[in-house]
Amino acid sequence: MTTEHGHDDASSPINRRDFLRLGGAVGAAVLGSGLGLEAFGAAAGATGPTRRLLERPQAAPRPAASPTRGGTLRFAIAGGAATDTADPALAFDSFTIYTACFLYDTLVRADVNFTLSPGLATDWSANADATTWTFKLRDGVQFHDGGLLTSADVAYSVKRILVPKLASPVLGNIQPFLEAKNIATPDPSTVVFHLTVPNAFFPQILALANFGVVPSGTASFAKPIGTGPFVLESLQPLANALFTRNPSYWRSGLPYLDEVQMVVIEDDSTRTEALLGGSEDFIDNVTGSDIELIQRSSRAKQLYIPAGGWEDLAGWSNKPPFNDPLVVQALKHAENREVQMNAILPGGYDVGPDVPVPASDPFFPAGLKPYPYDPDYAKFLLKKAGYKDGLDLTLYAYAGDKLDNALAYQQTAKPAGIDIHVVTWPHATYWTQVYLAKPFIGDSWARLHTSVMLQEAFVSQPNEFHWNSPGFNALCAAALRTTDEARQKTLYGDALTILNEHCSGLIPGWVHQVYGAGNGVEGVELTNGGQVYFDRAYLT
Repeated sequence: MTTEHGHDDASSPINRRDFLRLGGAVGAAVLGSGLGLEAFGAAAGATGPTRRLLERPQAAPRPAASPTRGGTLRFAIAGGAATDTADPALAFDSFTIYTACFLYDTLVRADVNFTLSPGLATDWSANADATTWTFKLRDGVQFHDGGLLTSADVAYSVKRILVPKLASPVLGNIQPFLEAKNIATPDPSTVVFHLTVPNAFFPQILALANFGVVPSGTASFAKPIGTGPFVLESLQPLANALFTRNPSYWRSGLPYLDEVQMVVIEDDSTRTEALLGGSEDFIDNVTGSDIELIQRSSRAKQLYIPAGGWEDLAGWSNKPPFNDPLVVQALKHAENREVQMNAILPGGYDVGPDVPVPASDPFFPAGLKPYPYDPDYAKFLLKKAGYKDGLDLTLYAYAGDKLDNALAYQQTAKPAGIDIHVVTWPHATYWTQVYLAKPFIGDSWARLHTSVMLQEAFVSQPNEFHWNSPGFNALCAAALRTTDEARQKTLYGDALTILNEHCSGLIPGWVHQVYGAGNGVEGVELTNGGQVYFDRAYLT
């Protein structure tokens, strides 16, 4: 669900990347691998119960077919925005993140466990204190126009993101660590990043789709040029895009498909009906009863990433009433996490504490628990904070998982004396008129590596929580400075504990990121942050 900042909801612009991440249970999720929804609940260390959608036996997976060439794959997605573009640096929602994955390549690619594999770089290394990172580029890579990839193209692509005027959504991920003048290209096949401060996880940043490489000097993306598996033929924001096979793709023999037609179908049920009816081959953001419809169908199957995205209600931590610690504690005790998560994705969720890292993640602190639902105690805390007659709040959301969460919390908070007026906002203008503009909003994010997630959503300014804690920031910075894994776990554990106790971000839990595919579709690769790859996809 999260494809919007990597946001996790494909109907929202990336919840990051955000779409954002399996959490260490399996390798890259590839359609045809035999993973099914009956595996829900297998994620190790889940804080809350994981719900199985159906308790019926499932047929053994078919042996993987030999890849076949040709054909058109029809891909229906939940949404995008009127500002959607083919510029990878500006990729933010589902539409643009998918587009970036079709058209461009990054230096490295991260799988659902955040294990990195070579992309445009064949080798990368850091000095002892992680202040200098060197990447060796692959020879002979061609852009769509026939030009050869060089280190100058990589440097230019990263420098663009570092220009504040461009307003890349990942500027805050990299600007604290790198200045444009400190990117060196000693030869055409080598690029060196001299960081201003250490970052032991720097390559995880460069795995984000926003860092797709474009030719040096690119200023217009009306006819975008990348090195990716597909070439853009047409793009209409909020509507559709057409991608055709790149015959000179550097991954030998790939892609298999002739073209991919991507179309926006905002209504979840309509999108599922299109899959089951055969007019679409692959869909994103499968939720609720639609999961059961696909599972019961003889014409379709499912692919998912456990704990692929987190849901949140974000209050501004620097403004009343969210800057009052007693109010924050009351809001947390007014969360009935089971009720909220079941409203979002019945049977496909984990409840957890108010942190953007699932319990299965290696950096999740042992013993961290969610606040219990206790409306009487929440009411007591509000009175202690001076709200003797209760608390009135206005919460903004748009239709889908964000609205489901908002309406469920509206009901669970009422017994605590918290009266919430929910405003349903049109999706098309939510990210320009509500996000970062209203003091209490619904959102969802795709899972990202812990180092990237905390930097992007909580350290960078501005962020949707208006959270700025020197102590928290110092812990995150210290974790980036060390290469000692035990020390990293301790530091991130302390940082997450601070978030859980003090931040006015209400995170009731995690949803499994579920996609639907026709039985004839194989080889689609899902990764975290809402990044989906079709270079190995084929039709049988």
